[in-house]
Amino acid sequence: MKINIAAALLALVFFSACETARYAYSPSAHNVPVLTQKGDGKIGAAYSTNPRTDEIYNDERIYSNTNGFDVQGAYALSDNWAIQASHFQRWERTTGGPDSVTVKYNRNLTELGGGYYFAMNKGKTAFFQVMGGAGLGKFSFTDQSVYGDYFHQADIFKFYVQPAFVFRSKGSFSTSIALRGSVVKFNSIKTNYTANQLSDYQLSNLDYRAKFFFEPAFVSSFGFKNVPGLRFEFQGSLSLLAAYDPFNYRPANFSVGSYLDFGSLKRSAGK
Repeated sequence: MKINIAAALLALVFFSACETARYAYSPSAHNVPVLTQKGDGKIGAAYSTNPRTDEIYNDERIYSNTNGFDVQGAYALSDNWAIQASHFQRWERTTGGPDSVTVKYNRNLTELGGGYYFAMNKGKTAFFQVMGGAGLGKFSFTDQSVYGDYFHQADIFKFYVQPAFVFRSKGSFSTSIALRGSVVKFNSIKTNYTANQLSDYQLSNLDYRAKFFFEPAFVSSFGFKNVPGLRFEFQGSLSLLAAYDPFNYRPANFSVGSYLDFGSLKRSAGK
């Protein structure tokens, strides 16, 4: 009887510990260039983070934080066609909980793409663009807790389509609404989690099929007339999973950064 009670208590602790999420996916910042004509483009970087997801389970607090950056570039090859590239890097950390866990994440992803854009009015203050592309990277994390040391890593293939409405004022402001659809495939998964742990942490079916995320974003940028070419950008986005087999992921991204505006530099130099 004593053995059964002890086993039951251990099982209770174990399943409580499973409340600490292991996040398989984190979204990147949106690359939404303000393109109006041939030669327009940008190159820059932004600091990115996810909202804090501190939680309490069994009177034990779980702390979470995310830091990272996104490097982005784009260039208009003509008055309608453009190319773009991005690199995403994240360092995330989760600590605490009933299992005294420390989970450290490292993610990277490089994307290449291109698309079409055009003006929606004669004044060229409203534009529509559709960008698409693909990326390769790796998502990994290490897991240290009272149950031992574990790791999980996967190669990432991503395909995205990103329609966006871009509105620019005659001054120095622009606002964009992007509706990105991302298809993410987890490949070549390596881990020392047991089958039961993979199931408990909702990681067992990651490589079964590609995952689709709907990722809307609001992007705004501004500059100063006396500093041509330099612009500052901030954005917020959501990430919504559509899948038969749910898993834990970061549901949002916030970014703030700056970039060089090629078109503004060129027009300023030509005056």
